[in-house]
Amino acid sequence: MRYGACYYPEHWPEDRWPTDAKLMRDAGFNVVRMAEFAWVHMEPSEGRFNFDWLHRAIDLLADHGIQTVLGTPTAAPPAWLAQKRPDIMRVREDGHRCVFGLRQHGCVNSPDFRRASDRIVRAMAGELGKHDAVIGWQIDNEFGQPCYCAVCRAEFQRWLADLYSGLDALNAAWGTTFWSQIYSDWSQIPTPTAAMGPPNPGLGLDYRRFMTSSFDTFQASQIAILRELSPGKPITHNFMGFLPETLDYRQLARDLDFASWDNYPMYRPDLAPARIAVNHDQTRGLKRRNFWVMEQQSGPAGWGTMMSQPRPGQLRLFVYHAVGRGADGILYFRWRPCRYGIEQYWHGILDHDGSTNRRYDEISKVGAELKSIWGELEGSEPVAEVAIINDYDSRFAFQIQKSNPEFAYADHARLYYDALHRLNVTVDVTCCDIDLRRYKIVIAPALFVLKEETAVKLRDYVESGGMLIATFRTGVKDQYSRIYDEPLPARLRDVFGIRVAEYSSPFATEENRIIADGFPESTARLWLDALEPDTAQVLAVYDPGGFAAGQPAITRNSFGSGTAIYVGCAPSQDFLNAFVRAICEERGVTLGPASPPNVEIAVRRKGDTELLFITNHNAEPVSVDSVTAGSELLTGRAVDGGVSLEPYGVAVVRR
Repeated sequence: MRYGACYYPEHWPEDRWPTDAKLMRDAGFNVVRMAEFAWVHMEPSEGRFNFDWLHRAIDLLADHGIQTVLGTPTAAPPAWLAQKRPDIMRVREDGHRCVFGLRQHGCVNSPDFRRASDRIVRAMAGELGKHDAVIGWQIDNEFGQPCYCAVCRAEFQRWLADLYSGLDALNAAWGTTFWSQIYSDWSQIPTPTAAMGPPNPGLGLDYRRFMTSSFDTFQASQIAILRELSPGKPITHNFMGFLPETLDYRQLARDLDFASWDNYPMYRPDLAPARIAVNHDQTRGLKRRNFWVMEQQSGPAGWGTMMSQPRPGQLRLFVYHAVGRGADGILYFRWRPCRYGIEQYWHGILDHDGSTNRRYDEISKVGAELKSIWGELEGSEPVAEVAIINDYDSRFAFQIQKSNPEFAYADHARLYYDALHRLNVTVDVTCCDIDLRRYKIVIAPALFVLKEETAVKLRDYVESGGMLIATFRTGVKDQYSRIYDEPLPARLRDVFGIRVAEYSSPFATEENRIIADGFPESTARLWLDALEPDTAQVLAVYDPGGFAAGQPAITRNSFGSGTAIYVGCAPSQDFLNAFVRAICEERGVTLGPASPPNVEIAVRRKGDTELLFITNHNAEPVSVDSVTAGSELLTGRAVDGGVSLEPYGVAVVRR
């Protein structure tokens, strides 16, 4: 287990470093991340390098039993580079070029920025890549800021020329005959800036794919250098969980050795654990293996304003919450808050004066606990029987055309995730480019852009015995963002055994409901598909008082050896909780032990052994009566008759 913090020795006098190293060792730390924002300290002017300070920091920490993950510093190019090569600065969607002064303002397609980035990475790797105490690398920091500069436009045009067989093919794919948009030269193709207004959907979707490809190429160049000069050292990138929608994380994760993400719960007193859990499951799903939390919030956060202090127990709570869902590394952000700069209010483990405090004491307790149980954790992992498909093409397409003004892809997917989370069912949040047959249930929320190969994969999954649940706005568009010229859900009508006879995007004030035998009566929101069954069985109908009165809203169809369910609206959470439970029980999905509200039970498995991570996200004590046997690893006590947890308390039960 890797346990530590993000450390910035360049921010502090060197005579303070030994104190920091001793305090870290005493807290049970065995790793730090360093240097991801220290470009100017390593290359104070073009081609002149200074790694002496970093050598000393790495060596000092190693003497205290602490190893180092190095971050390539390309998220914060120095002022001298921006002054000398102003073309490296990113252009925002509004057309304005970024002014030096923050971070992540470099254009990943700028040749000058690419050369400068490769130069600093090659120098770092050549100097430190084989250091015994350097155990891995993080590429850049929190990718995601697109650029719309002239260089990106030219690269976009070249990217399109490689993608399409010619302009005729592109014009046909995008449907540029509409509004006389036909292109006769590649150089005519614009970028979708704010000045354009809403873009052609095909152009907008391809530009988002292009930006992912651009970051992927930028990352790949650094990975190649690190593989050459720092062989055998694993490489990651710190993603931002489930919510961001600017890049396809799945594509970016392919060349990484493991995925990681930055967890900032902001310590809201009313935060539901599922809101954080989905990010862990998304990150684990990127590689379908255990992951790290590269930045774990350690105190009040904020730039211009400051958010709440973590309550006693919450720092410990969110560590075990992450570990239970597959985290094998936890690094707090940050060791000590900076006295200057925009993140003065972004607190760390220590206070501004460098003193220890309640947070340090709690984090030290966790360090001792993790050390005592790591032998039990090593080699264990969550095992999922259910997958939720997170389709980035569909997310991108919904950014361009929301369909309903209140619709948000992530919120819609989380309705189903939350229903599974309440059952303490382990979920992989993943994509369609894997073998789906390992899952008893696959849920594909609003698969708006349905590629031919995806349709084939889903068809084969159901035909071979799988259970597929899809929702409204499935099979609407092809890979070019053209609406299919066939009844919906296109390419999968026979799988679901239905035809969407009519659809409506209701106003928020409309009253529409669905009725289903054996389930709670429910509202029907966001979208209304009136379904016409062919071979499907009707599970729910719209009530007589609204749109599509009495027509099917939810159907179920047998196809091959499997089953396909289509949900034509957004039901209430209560309805989905009951509906998903019934489907899981039917399919023999392993349900976790029952738990009180806001108490999560996550499971890691190793052979025949289960490790139950029970986390109480309530400010009040709770009892979990469903876990009646086993050994509680943190206390060494036998479990007999249930587990009692203090406010924000945790237990790890082996059984």
